[in-house]
Order: sequence, then structure tokens, then C-alpha cells
Amino acid sequence: MNTPTFSFLENKEKRQYAVAWALRFAQNTPLDPSPYERALLTRFVDGNLTIDQVLEQLEQSPTEG
Repeated sequence: MNTPTFSFLENKEKRQYAVAWALRFAQNTPLDPSPYERALLTRFVDGNLTIDQVLEQLEQSPTEG
């Protein structure tokens, strides 16, 4: 999967802002991420994973429920 490169995700501060916004949006909804998903997001914010790698990890993880 090749997602386009987004300039708003080019540095840690921008990734952190985007993830914080998404977490606030999803809070107390079925979209609220699991601890595993939050760990992946932390690795993304820190620059240890690309968004494509996060998506790949999510696709490989067993579904909950």
C-alpha cells in the first residue's frame, strides 16, 4: 500500500498534533484505539514507524471481539 506523503506529517510535532486531534475525535466512541493501537501511534509520532507500517501492523494483528 503506497499512501501519498503528507507534508503535515513531516516532523514529530506535526505528527503529534495530528494524532492528538484524532485521539480527541475518537475518545469515548467505538473508534477509541486499543492499547496496542496507541502503542503503534506512539511509535509513529516518534518517527519509528511510517503510517504505512502502522497500517500494515494493524492489518496483521488479530481482530478484537
